Amino acid sequence: MNERKTNLLIVVAGLGIGGAEVVIQRLAETIDRTRFNLTIACLKVSGPVGEELTRQGIEVVVLSKRGGRADYFTVFRLLRLIRERRIDVVHTHTTDALVEAALCRILLRRFKLIHTFHFGNYPRAPGRTARMERIGAGIADYLLAVGDVQRNQIRAAYALPDPVIGRIWNGVNFRARDDGREFRAKLGVGNETVLIGTLATLIEQKGLFDLLSVARQVRDSGANVRFVIVGEGMLRPALEARRRELGLDDTVTLAGWVSAAAEVALPAFDIFFQPSLWEAMSIALLEAMSAGKPAVTTRVGEAPYMVENEGDGLLVEPRDIAGMARALTRLIDDVELRRRMGLAAAAKVARQFTVEQMTRAYERVYLGERS
Repeated sequence: MNERKTNLLIVVAGLGIGGAEVVIQRLAETIDRTRFNLTIACLKVSGPVGEELTRQGIEVVVLSKRGGRADYFTVFRLLRLIRERRIDVVHTHTTDALVEAALCRILLRRFKLIHTFHFGNYPRAPGRTARMERIGAGIADYLLAVGDVQRNQIRAAYALPDPVIGRIWNGVNFRARDDGREFRAKLGVGNETVLIGTLATLIEQKGLFDLLSVARQVRDSGANVRFVIVGEGMLRPALEARRRELGLDDTVTLAGWVSAAAEVALPAFDIFFQPSLWEAMSIALLEAMSAGKPAVTTRVGEAPYMVENEGDGLLVEPRDIAGMARALTRLIDDVELRRRMGLAAAAKVARQFTVEQMTRAYERVYLGERS
């Protein structure tokens, strides 16, 4: 007799553009359908990732009835969904999803509640977020971090014992859609120009004002270089203003949101640059490494584990403008170093950080093992 499939519900605020959303998308695409029935619930809005999953035939349910705004009745709709689908495991990925699922867990104790943390700046989580996470963490059956640094930070911030919180590395299955020539052409960047790029939401965390300062130093050194920031966010007006102040309009392009950016834009880069102020485990950095791009990245979160300094990339300190400029200049001037580091980075991701490895680890947790 065949065993009954496990009914799994992934809950998230929404499926816009970001690293956590990519993790959910890849998990949904690769989970073993012979063992799991999957439903995804968005508390507020579906978003581009949710729409893509729907096109693939993966069920995405939006619980809010207010077009993406807060809806105080979503918890009751979530509870009804759990009951109707006879959900065995609820896996949450955002703080509000954790809190609403925890309320359901109190009212209906028959399912297992698992939560993955994606924030990477503990103990500096915003006050309300920290309070809500602390409450939800006390109700969840098992908690997961995406890296050891983040795990240790969360344990200390919320006074959690070791057995309560595990770790599962993020994974990617990057496949380039093309060779990047079309994207370079759109930017007006020829083969002789070194293109340094980043994929990032335009928020404080990503250190993009530092990127502009670094671009000014590198440009003023005489290097034939262009920088591109692929992504959107609330800081665009301020970044544009700062770019004008620094005289970088011809050096730094704010390309905006690009559909499937990792597949379309990333292949065009000669160097990936991530000057983040904090991270948990960066999906964009993993995608760049998988694409064979040498990376200059700050020594935050899991980056020192992901990147072997001088082996498959270069690590620098956050806010160290001169150090970032020196690291980029080394790679600009040394084509062979870029090639060697890029090959080593791609090989490491293929060994250690694949979507398949990540998904199988989550599946084991769903079925009762601890990671």
